[in-house]
Amino acid sequence: MNYVYPKLSEHDLGVVRLGGAGLGNILFPWARAAVFARDSGCRMIWPTWPSIKLGPILRREKDKRFYGDLFESASSDIAGAAKLWKLWRLGRISESEKESISLQDETIVEFTGFDGCFEEILYDYAYVREQLTERLREKNRRPFSEEVSGAVGIHVRLGDFARVSEEEVRRGRHDSALPIEWYGKMLEQIRDCAGCEIPAQVFSDGTDAELAPLLRLPGVRRKSFGTSIADIVALSRFPLLIASGSSFSMWARYLGRGCCICYPGQRKQRILTPEEEGFEIETNEVFTAEIAEKIRRLYRQERQEKSL
Repeated sequence: MNYVYPKLSEHDLGVVRLGGAGLGNILFPWARAAVFARDSGCRMIWPTWPSIKLGPILRREKDKRFYGDLFESASSDIAGAAKLWKLWRLGRISESEKESISLQDETIVEFTGFDGCFEEILYDYAYVREQLTERLREKNRRPFSEEVSGAVGIHVRLGDFARVSEEEVRRGRHDSALPIEWYGKMLEQIRDCAGCEIPAQVFSDGTDAELAPLLRLPGVRRKSFGTSIADIVALSRFPLLIASGSSFSMWARYLGRGCCICYPGQRKQRILTPEEEGFEIETNEVFTAEIAEKIRRLYRQERQEKSL
């Protein structure tokens, strides 16, 4: 029997990690490992989700990004003492060598990093969503019972993102905060296309003061389900998302398969497959007639379904 292990950061002690990337980025190696385990017959060794990070504490962020309360292992996952034993005893090969494993081996294929984002698993979204949902702790399932039809989801990533010029953001500099006024401008256009004041929910790690230009718009309210994964799940359920340039927004797009509007230079990757309806645009301008019509149809259909 061979195994897969998503090593989520360099300093992985088996029960806790020291530092490492944010949730959106560490979900990538887990998802690639899950898909490979399905295709190869390997078993998943439960990743070390809990992390100790000083940055969010020093910045006094509401979400300290410890990640210990997000998931629980499934019965098929190897966890606890058995996990530690296998990590200590068995040899490991890198993800790049995964095709070389033999059925006669007892080896761990180690998945790391987030280069390429969804490239390898672009068409595996249904399976990844199923596996992720199965492992959610009960409190993180609450967004599934929330009514979001007929609304717009907005994700504003601030926190540790750099505050740089609009020109740098347009050129594709990632990990950068977007102009807060842009979100409001896009929402107003969506409402004009739909012909009504569509309610909007804002998910953000920013302060109320930072979000003020957006929160003072009519029909806009701030929302959070208390954990990062629950908020990703919630954002994935909106028919249309005004997205940040973070992997957090990318995961909401990947899991939800909805439409999205991104700032120029910040889409990073097309996620909808050619077979799917919907749109993923980058714009800071007036919507094209085609996009405006798609938004009208989208919310007309949402209202009709809600009235049934």
